[in-house]
Order: sequence, then C-alpha cells, then structure tokens
Amino acid sequence: MNKKSKDIGLLKIKEPCRNQVEFQMQSLEQLLPYDHKARDVWSFVDDMDTAPIFTEIKSLQGGSGRPVTSPKVLLAVWIYSILDGNTSARKLEDLCHYHLAYKWLVGGTAVNRTMLANFRSIDPLKFEDLLTSCLAAMVQTGLIDDRDFSQDGSRIKANAGFSSFRREASLKKTKEEIQNYLQNLGSKADYDKRKKQELIKKQERVNAALKALEEARTERIKNGTRNRQAPKEEDLKKIRTSITDPSCRKMKMGDGGYRLAYNVQFATGLDSRVIFGVDVVNTLDPGTASRMMAKVNNRLHRLNLSPAKNWLTDSAYSSKEDITEVAALFPNCCYISPAKVRKGCDPKKYQKTDSEAVKNWRDNLENPQNIELYKKRCSTAEFSNAQVKNDGLTKFSVRGFLKVRGQVLLHAIANNIERFLDLKKKSRLSGMPI
Repeated sequence: MNKKSKDIGLLKIKEPCRNQVEFQMQSLEQLLPYDHKARDVWSFVDDMDTAPIFTEIKSLQGGSGRPVTSPKVLLAVWIYSILDGNTSARKLEDLCHYHLAYKWLVGGTAVNRTMLANFRSIDPLKFEDLLTSCLAAMVQTGLIDDRDFSQDGSRIKANAGFSSFRREASLKKTKEEIQNYLQNLGSKADYDKRKKQELIKKQERVNAALKALEEARTERIKNGTRNRQAPKEEDLKKIRTSITDPSCRKMKMGDGGYRLAYNVQFATGLDSRVIFGVDVVNTLDPGTASRMMAKVNNRLHRLNLSPAKNWLTDSAYSSKEDITEVAALFPNCCYISPAKVRKGCDPKKYQKTDSEAVKNWRDNLENPQNIELYKKRCSTAEFSNAQVKNDGLTKFSVRGFLKVRGQVLLHAIANNIERFLDLKKKSRLSGMPI
C-alpha cells in the first residue's frame, strides 16, 4: 500500500448505507413538487372529455368483474412519456414502477406494458374525439382562436424493414410454401400447434401484401394515365409490398435515403401553432389537401369556431386537381400555394387546361398580402413536424393504417398539451388573465 492510500484511509468519510431500514410517512402527493410538469399534464387531461375511451369497460358497480385501471391514467401516462421522448411501452412500464413522476400519475393503480400497448392501439376515432376535446379545453381558456392554417407532410419510418419488401413472384412463392407446410404439419405436438398459428398469421399478412400490391399497381397505372406516361409492364412487375406491414410504401426520407414509411400530414394553426388536423397516407402530398381541410373545418364547427379563412401549403400541393377540388368544396377559403418551379414555364400564364379556380390561383400568386402571410408557413407547419419528431416519433411502434393513425393522434394531443403549457406561461408573463 502506497503513502497516498494510507492517507485516504485516515480520512473521516461517510459511505452509503443501503441496507438501513427507514420508515417514511409521506404520500406521493407530498413527494412530487407542486410545480412539476406531471401535475400540469394530469390537470389538463382531467379537464378533457375522456368519455370515448371509457366505452370498452364492461365492469359495472354491483355487477361481476374486477375494477380496471382508469383509461384516463393510461392517457396521462402516455402523454407525459411522449413529452419525455419515450414511445416504448416496455420502458414506460419500468418508469411507472421506479420513476417518481410516473408513479404519481399512476397513483398506485396496476399498469403493465400489455395494457399500455393495447391502449395505444384502440380505435383511432376515439383519439380523434380526444383531439377535439383537447382543443375544446384550450378554446375555453381563450388562448387559441385560429382562422389561418398551414398543412405539411412528414415521412415517418414504418415498423418494417426492406427484408420484408417482396415482389409478386416472391409473395406467391412464400404463400405456396406456407400452404404446403400447413398441409404436412397435421396435429403433432404443442410446438407444432403454436407454429401452425404463427404460419396462419403470416399467411394472412402475405394475402394482405398481395392485395396491397395490386392496389399499388392500379395506382401506378392511374397516375401514368393522368400524366400521359403509361408505365411499362416491366416496371409494374417490379412493384413490391411488405409482408410485415402491407400498408407502408417505399419513400424518400429527409436525409436522402429510402425506407418503408408513411406520409404523416399535420394541419397547424398559424397563430397558436397547435395541431388541428391529422392524416396518414402512403402516397405523396398531392391530393391530400381537400380531405385535411374537410377534417379541420368539421372540427372547427364542433368547437363553435369560424371556418378556415386561409390555407397555406408548399408547392407540392399546387396541382391543378388540388386547386380545383379545394375551390369547389371550400369557396370561401383562400388557398395559398406557390407554383412548382419549372424551367421555361411562367406560372402566372394561363394554360388551355386551366379551370376558373386555377386561373384565380395564378392571378393571386403575386398578391402582396398572400406573400406576407405565406412567410409564417415555415414556422408553423415545420414546427409541428419537428416537435413530434423531437418527442420520439421517428419510427412507428405499430403496424397498419389504423394503429399508425392512432399513434400519430396521440402524439398530436401530447404536442398540443405541451404547446398549451407554453402559451399559458407566456400569457402569465404578459399579465393576461387565463
């Protein structure tokens, strides 16, 4: 032992003692600071109309069945977890057992990862109602009253890899192999029975992939006819779909690479930066504007707010079909979308195939008011896309359109609550009453 070690041994030091039994007379309410974010999340969820997520509960007072964990608890826990950057049900279960903020939200109720995962996979229409309820709670405080909206898409990686991305010949071969194996399997051991169930599920996914492949082929032919450039037979044979998640498509991502993904659409209020509309497609941005506008205007009507006055998009939404359809469905809404830059083509010049709506759109391309308003688009539409990705929505944890839409809506609700807390803080600092 050297001289330095001898000197340290003579020092008076308190070492940790982890086997000392202690009795602490404290509740969870006392342990969590009064200004903690978890309290704000619970307070907001408690103010929301959460009746839609209680409809599946069958246990009634005075009847048979055990009490179940309140869906309101599961909603609050998921929202706080998303704002914490976590989207894993397995990790969330651990946090509910060991992290003080999550333990406070759970409040001693039973929570496990299966329960959490099942809650996230409920009917997305219920999450649509929750999004409306979330916005209603914000409207009542007077902090939001948007008339102008911005729409943009963000491509999120699907829960599927390229190894599951197969052509028609490969899918049919896989289907045939499964059928042959099932015929020869018979009823042998328990392992074989489990294997049989797994193969039946895989067979269902292969059938869904073949159906999705046919839909993708029809869509390719339709787009080719519209663009006067019919696809070749060789190109149609190269179309692929995923066995893991047949609904997703191969898309070019923001980093320039290609992955299996979904195109997530958000409609954001220009003043509040709150998400008012959510949609999920497996196509490009063109053709999605009118459906999103219908969703947002329907939600505004339910909230007793005025319909959209201005709708801002980027050039991807400026096809003639989009402009004509929007003008026919929403004549009182100003559709502001810049023209695509094409060499040797003047976007302000009329063309023979232009409808009256397209001509009006060309006339307004250099409108000073529209140009000034359009400057706000990036800070709203891109803001929503960045926020949900910062909160962990970089890859989906679920598969299929319905479950994917539900997860996106859950992130939208969490984003709106976080935005509400920011607006509330700013209003307090400015001295405005809430």
